[in-house]
Amino acid sequence: MPTKADQAVRDYLTALKDPKSIKDDDKVSQLTDDLKKADDPVERVKLRQQIMDAENPSPEQYADEFTVHARSWAEKTGIGVRAFLKEGVPPKVLRKAGFRVPREEVAADGGQRRTRTRVSTEEVRAAIPKSGEFTIKTLQEASGASPAVVRRVVQEEVDAGNVTEKGSDPAHRGPGRAPTVYAKA
Repeated sequence: MPTKADQAVRDYLTALKDPKSIKDDDKVSQLTDDLKKADDPVERVKLRQQIMDAENPSPEQYADEFTVHARSWAEKTGIGVRAFLKEGVPPKVLRKAGFRVPREEVAADGGQRRTRTRVSTEEVRAAIPKSGEFTIKTLQEASGASPAVVRRVVQEEVDAGNVTEKGSDPAHRGPGRAPTVYAKA
């Protein structure tokens, strides 16, 4: 017999994957019967809403029970946070359940989540083009580092005389300030 924690995790994961599969047909039938007998318009509209909710269960209605039980259940069963992420559990829900979730970002196309990795200052330095000009943004894209790390490395390189600041990008169009252009000294 499944425990309350087992059931909470199972219900939420099932609701995420196929919400219609957890529809309670007996509850829908009972509410429909109640609606047929109801005369009060306010009672009828409340029953209609309850029927719609019961026919189309939302994963959110199972999220609260999941967040109460998931962490202790996962510790007992040896399930890691990444397994939940691969099953489609949102990082926000896992954090609410008490898990430490790796810093995540969603791909621009809404695709697979990916964990951001650290990029060393040496990797940023190695990404500086040997010839031609670059901006903080182009160096960030080339190295995969955060803007703050790239700015720090570029400033260190400027201070050391290895990189020169050329001024604002003359080709910049659009809103905002033009980015600063740099080049290897």
